[in-house]
Amino acid sequence: MKDVLGREIKDLSEELWWTVKRKEIEWYPTINYEKCIGCGICFITCGGKKVFDWDIEKNRPIVARPFNCMVGCTTCKTLCPVDAILFPDKTFIRKLIKELNILQKAKERIEKAVSAQNG
Repeated sequence: MKDVLGREIKDLSEELWWTVKRKEIEWYPTINYEKCIGCGICFITCGGKKVFDWDIEKNRPIVARPFNCMVGCTTCKTLCPVDAILFPDKTFIRKLIKELNILQKAKERIEKAVSAQNG
């Protein structure tokens, strides 16, 4: 499947995020269409994940694959010139990081990679 720009689309909703099924994590953008000007920056910028589709008739983005969104990413929101994109509050992610002990897991993963490189 391809988007209107001809980019390949993959369904990443079954992937795991630190051992949690992605579909169990309510982290993805929503669009306030009263603010959206249809510039397309969100659609084009979300390159690898392809969260958005483009509604040709209404000339605006659609959150078509919400669970493709990388947990914690807010690039589309940051780049939106009219603040039309919303995400859950960052405390949601921080709570999840604490509950899943992700800080320790990340540290262990990095130490293991560095150790493997150093032989």
